[in-house]
Formats: sequence, C-alpha cells, structure tokens
Amino acid sequence: MRSFAKVNLALAVRGRRADGYHDIETVFQAIDLCDELTFAPAAELDLVCENLPGVAKEDNLIWKAAVMLQAVADETRGARIVLRKNIPFGAGLGGGSGNAAATLLGLRRFWNLDVSDTVLQDIATKLGSDVPFFLQGGTVLGTGRGEQLTALSDMPAEHLVIIFPGIAVSTAAAYRALNLGLTSMDSDPRIQPFLGLTENICLRQSAVFNDFETVILPAYPEIAEAKSFLEKRGATATLLSGSGSSVFGFFSDEESARATARTVDRANWRAFPAKTLARSEYFHRMFG
Repeated sequence: MRSFAKVNLALAVRGRRADGYHDIETVFQAIDLCDELTFAPAAELDLVCENLPGVAKEDNLIWKAAVMLQAVADETRGARIVLRKNIPFGAGLGGGSGNAAATLLGLRRFWNLDVSDTVLQDIATKLGSDVPFFLQGGTVLGTGRGEQLTALSDMPAEHLVIIFPGIAVSTAAAYRALNLGLTSMDSDPRIQPFLGLTENICLRQSAVFNDFETVILPAYPEIAEAKSFLEKRGATATLLSGSGSSVFGFFSDEESARATARTVDRANWRAFPAKTLARSEYFHRMFG
C-alpha cells in the first residue's frame, strides 16, 4: 500500500498551552508523493526499512503503531512489514506520521480486525499530532495540536514541486524560536478567509501562509534559497511545509512542475513533482 505525504496550505501557531504543547490552526493537504508499505504473514511482528538509516526499530512510528494496534485488538498473529522510504525524513511532509496511519489501516485489513475508525483515531492521536490526519486524507482543518480535525471540501487538483534542501529542522526548536506566550482564546483571523477561497485557485494560492517562515527562513539560508529557486522558475506561490525543511511551489500544470523539478541540480537537494489528492482518490490510491 502507499503511504502519502502532506503539505500545510495554512499554518497559524497561536501560542503555548498549559501542557507545554502549542495550539495551531492549519489546513492539511494530502499529496501523491508516497512511501510504500508491504505486509506479509509472520509468526511475530518484524519491520524492515529501506532508505531509512539510523532509526532504531523501536523508535519508528510504524513499529509503535503495529504494537499498539496488536495490543488493543488482542491480536496474536504477527506480520513482516517492509517500508520503502521515498519521502525525506525530517522534511515537514509528515512521512513518519503517514507511515503510522498507513500501518494502522493496513494491518486492520491484513489481519481482518473488527476495529472501528474511532479506535484507530484514538491510537493515532497517541502516536503524534499529525497521525490522525493521515487516517482521513484530502483537505482537512486541524486545530488543537493539529489532531482535532474538520474535513473540508475537496479542492481542485493542483500541481506542486517540493524541494527538500537536505537539512533537518528541529520542530521543538522551531516552536521555541517563535517565542509565543500562552494561547489566546480567539481563532486566528487568517484561517476563515483562507477557507472561503477553496474554489478560487489563484486567490487561494496567493493567500497561503505559514508562521514558521518568520523564524525558519532567516535561520536557514538553504531553505530560503530553495524557496527563491521555485519563485524564479514561475511558481505562482511558495511556502514552507510544517516547520520545514521542505518548501513547495504551485505550478499551472503537470508538465511545468516536472520540468522545474528536473532543473534542480544541487547535490544535496531533492526535488519532487507532486499533485494534491482528493479524499476519495487518497484512499483509492492508497490500496490500489
């Protein structure tokens, strides 16, 4: 099965919570950049990762998701899970979170478990703030830590180019750099106007925003350079995804996106043409 990535079309960080986390308001968007997961019968749980060096099995969200689902379902069968990694690690594209959600959905089907979506959502929330989104896909408003989800109408398909500049950004350090006080009670004033632009592609692209850009771009010249690269090659709008380090830009059609991705020749940069996924397409292609 495929485990898809995401970008954030809007991301407002509203402040710290009493529990130490931050309240955010964000618009998640699934894209067709993906990893691949396969499941095979085995006496016990086993995980093999390709193209993901330096991550211990016990620290991988795939492993954690499998162990938690096995416990909740009182499942004694095992499974051999193989991950073929394509989404860059630490890129702000939700690769690990998507892997965890795909593992929950995949093992539920593989083991033919009678486990509800609500139970999977509960496990996903414990695994990480972004994991619940990947059980839904499409376009979703995330609030709270990002785990409180409201499904939005599917947007028309859009073509993107994503550049991963080959550096890692600490999410915790990015939040600290924002230096925000306690969460305010009001919703961010930019979110609702943005949500009203779902049918107008040009206006929506010009309205994208990410609060992390104010601290990440000055601190990481390589990321700012990747953003500028996309702008100079005709992207109609560009944005940091999550807390970085990937940036993405919108292009008018698939050919333009692919042509731009091919021009990236930096040794440490990786470029990916991608397309946004509607919710039905997300699940069809996940298992198709």
